[in-house]
Amino acid sequence: MSAVAVSPWAARRERAAELRARHPFADELLALYLALLPPQEDAWRRAREDRPRQDELARWAAAGVVPAVVEATVEAGPAALAEAVGARPAEPALAGWLAGAELDPVDGYLARAALGPVLEALREPAGDGGHGRLCPCCGGLPQLSWLAASGESLVTGPRSLLCSRCAASWSCSRSVCPACGESREARLSVFAERFDGPVNGNGNGDGEEPPVFPHLRIAGCSTCNRYLIEVDLGRDARAVPEVDELTALPLDLYAAEQGLAKLTPNLMGF
Repeated sequence: MSAVAVSPWAARRERAAELRARHPFADELLALYLALLPPQEDAWRRAREDRPRQDELARWAAAGVVPAVVEATVEAGPAALAEAVGARPAEPALAGWLAGAELDPVDGYLARAALGPVLEALREPAGDGGHGRLCPCCGGLPQLSWLAASGESLVTGPRSLLCSRCAASWSCSRSVCPACGESREARLSVFAERFDGPVNGNGNGDGEEPPVFPHLRIAGCSTCNRYLIEVDLGRDARAVPEVDELTALPLDLYAAEQGLAKLTPNLMGF
């Protein structure tokens, strides 16, 4: 299979542009994401060609990826972030992220933006795909949960988790918390927007407005008080989970009001 055939970048770019037009509240966030895609795609392609060793990744990305990430951030990011990313050495942050160290938000953003596509390019298949709570390819935490389309309107497809580090997917039971392993149904909760009735062409009707995110929901656990955003491809086949999750900030705010903390903040820190 050719590199072009498996490239995820065109779909991410198209979906981000589509969601940016649809959700004005996410304009600034998606503008930065779209600006990051060219240097990330370039890093992904070069990593597939160069195959840098694990012990070289921080130095390789600091020299060859970070400058373009900083440039994109200065061009399209918030002023405070744009100023901060160019004012610190990159390699220690990248090495720390690879080692699993806790980083401040700016270092975490810089490391993830630069190294995420590199780990994605270098990842190797992991046997049966894994069924645990950590990524079977790199050991990373899940970023989100996604449900495959089942082909039947009343049947929900199987659940997978998406890695926050290398973007690999692996199977996970819908009846288990990906954060702590809780399996008691009473401790697992799902929050979704509610829609009580049809609306007319003017957006008015007997019920409420249709949901902004009909294919997104909060999958939470009251045992560990953690949650993930869940993307249902059966409700929107055009969704690209890692892109759609970026626009779920209103759901993130609601989850915080319920006392839940996201298992892994996304690239933009939400």
